[in-house]
Amino acid sequence: MDAETTAKRIAELPFMNDLPNDTRGLVAGVFLNVADALHYEDGEALINAGYLSFDTGYVLVDGKASVEWPDHDAIEIEAPALLGEMAQFSTSDMRSATVRAKGGAVATQFYWEDLYGAAESDLPEDAHRAFRNAVERQIWDRFEFKDILNLPLWSDLPEEARLKVCLPFPSISERVRLQEIDTLFNQGSLCKGTGYLLVRGKLHLFRQNEGEKNIDAPNIAGIFPSKGDKGTEWSATAMANGEADVLKFSWDKYMAQIVRRLTRDEQQAYVASMKNNASKHFWH
Repeated sequence: MDAETTAKRIAELPFMNDLPNDTRGLVAGVFLNVADALHYEDGEALINAGYLSFDTGYVLVDGKASVEWPDHDAIEIEAPALLGEMAQFSTSDMRSATVRAKGGAVATQFYWEDLYGAAESDLPEDAHRAFRNAVERQIWDRFEFKDILNLPLWSDLPEEARLKVCLPFPSISERVRLQEIDTLFNQGSLCKGTGYLLVRGKLHLFRQNEGEKNIDAPNIAGIFPSKGDKGTEWSATAMANGEADVLKFSWDKYMAQIVRRLTRDEQQAYVASMKNNASKHFWH
């Protein structure tokens, strides 16, 4: 497959459908400059589950592939398709699925750091921002826990702003699976600026000699972010009430993303919404 045809297929990636034609062409050129074309035989793996990601991504530019998970049914995908987008957030993460060529395939392999570096230097500012937003939107579309959009914490925000404040969670959080009575944190232990987003199941919160309550997903358990929280102790103990999943995240990393994503007016509205609705989530 020649470079012109490869660039055309990259420009047809579904996540870029809403970008202007000229922007798609520019982005395709950036991909070509940082990627290597690889040919795969029928059944050969592009990506192996359980292997380190090493910051690599792929664009399937010709043929078909099977995406296989250890715990549920495989699906078939067809070129063009972007693969491995979660590798950009942690090079030490293990791949969650195996991707195998079906009947032979061609893919371009690249490093996310190289891609974004080239995009920042080679693309106009508007095109660069649109490209990054398009990648993030694809990650969100594949995110399992979209109910977090309905958290009371940001219920005062318009829909577009609520999406912006939720977009960081797929990339900055670590999923933790809890069984009955597993302890998430203990009263008196240091918070260290950690937040927990309950995305499935229930948590039981209780304070010694003071009371208890249960919370259902989606919800946030932990400390409302404010200056000096890293030395703050948990004011309650949190345990799983049955099976539960939480997303563990750093408030510092999350707020840094909020500053980057939101306009000044949106930031002010976000802070106001958090102040107005914090009592619906946080228990001090």
